[in-house]
Amino acid sequence: MNARYAMILILGCAIFSIGIGAASQSPGSTKATSDAGPSSKAAHPKPTNLKVLPKNLTGDDIDKLMHRYEKDLGVPCGYCHEENPQTKQIDFASDENPIKETARSMISMTNDINNKYLAQLGDRRYAEPLTCGNCHQGQVQPPTFEPKPQR
Repeated sequence: MNARYAMILILGCAIFSIGIGAASQSPGSTKATSDAGPSSKAAHPKPTNLKVLPKNLTGDDIDKLMHRYEKDLGVPCGYCHEENPQTKQIDFASDENPIKETARSMISMTNDINNKYLAQLGDRRYAEPLTCGNCHQGQVQPPTFEPKPQR
């Protein structure tokens, strides 16, 4: 299993889409742009307050990951991140929302499952890392498992 690919998918586990430790944008900050010219897409600011996600992720990496979490959990950014009451902007670095800590725990759990357990199996059937979407299926609360009736 490609460790880098596994880490990105694991992190993309939308472990609660609970966009964890995302990029910090203080009110009045601007997005950096590349030197490619005026038509180039604006880059996202460098992430801050990353406690579970790798600290070497770029703002663009975090943005992609958080969008994956949104889809896996069916929630918007504000579900995990705190909104500044004065500016109405989401404060991605804030730890005020307790759901963000739950998301961090879920990301750690998913990382452990992929890196400590599935990776040890050595079976190609388990080469695809587990993500948040495996359990959550686009819902905040994972649906209750209902086994098929036995014949």
